[in-house]
Amino acid sequence: MAEVTLNLYAIVLSVAIFQSLLFMVILTIRAFKQSNHSDFILALLIFVMGISNVPHLFGWLGIGVLWNQLTFYPWNGFELAILPTAFLFLQSRLNNQWRIRFRALKHYWLYILYFIYHLAIAIQGKEFAKWWWFEVNNRYNIDAVFSFCNVLLFFFYLRRFFKIDATYHSWSADRYSNLPLLSISWIRNFLIAYFIFIAVDASLTIMELSIGAQYDKMWWAYLANFGLIYYISIYGLYNRPIKTLDFDISKISLVENKIEEVAALQTFSDEEINHWKQTIQTFIETTHPYLNPELRLSELAQHFNLNVSHLSTLINLCFNQNFNDLINTYRIETFIQNVNEGQLQHFTLTSIAYDSGFNSKTTFNRAFKKYTGVSPTDFLKKGEKKP
Repeated sequence: MAEVTLNLYAIVLSVAIFQSLLFMVILTIRAFKQSNHSDFILALLIFVMGISNVPHLFGWLGIGVLWNQLTFYPWNGFELAILPTAFLFLQSRLNNQWRIRFRALKHYWLYILYFIYHLAIAIQGKEFAKWWWFEVNNRYNIDAVFSFCNVLLFFFYLRRFFKIDATYHSWSADRYSNLPLLSISWIRNFLIAYFIFIAVDASLTIMELSIGAQYDKMWWAYLANFGLIYYISIYGLYNRPIKTLDFDISKISLVENKIEEVAALQTFSDEEINHWKQTIQTFIETTHPYLNPELRLSELAQHFNLNVSHLSTLINLCFNQNFNDLINTYRIETFIQNVNEGQLQHFTLTSIAYDSGFNSKTTFNRAFKKYTGVSPTDFLKKGEKKP
């Protein structure tokens, strides 16, 4: 048995694997305690990212069991499962009702092909597997093809993410009076960082094809993976899922949305639009639902006995605003009225904003500037009053 060699490369990779296992356990426990399916997927993602370092760690430690006793078995290639798992995690974060189904395996088509290919060769026996590895797999660079397919897969998911991101922000503005405090920008940052990882990996693969294997340089790709594990572990842990979110990624189609919007314009006559504008306006001004910071469009839809999508369309048609902007208009007007009545003598600006229906200082400042064109502080300094 070969002697185990401890070195800096192995230590760094060991830390990466340990961290992935630690956060996997933490997130799994939180998922059980809070019945939170999304944390299970995040734990799986972090585990996959960590386990992809194991073969390289064994190589630096001088442990050859994977190559010698388990020749060509699919103990490698876990990086091909990272992007699909990240996409499933995004789905679960944006929709608290989402549950993983068997059909989700379609996202893992590249890793499944890799797994079947390696397993089919490995079960033929150790001698055949070694022959195939050097005389067929390495000669025709078959594993390199999988790596380059993963790069193409990245661009596919990156395009989908930006489409999801734009649609999510539009959708949430039509459904929530105070936008959910779930930011998915950190997932965008993760994808960008992951691109750096696969770019380094692809560059090293090209180098290997041209001048031979550079095993020590491959360590830099896994170092990048270490940074990724740390990043998504911390942000995933502190960006908790929101139970009220029900954004369904599978229904995203910008073309269909445009068709629905045109159909809605044809559905409601001018008389109906005027009627609903008066009805909605009267209800808001008499019952003051905007004072509830957790107000959602679904609550108003239930009151008017309308479909959520129809009410969202009606609000856009009647007021030329989305639901979020409409409700915030009333909140800001209430805030200004309270200030004009002298409440600043007894309460802080933030306290008055909360009493007006806002749920955070950031949301209030952003909405106020959008409505008035200036920040709340500048507005008060100038003594301006909104007519």
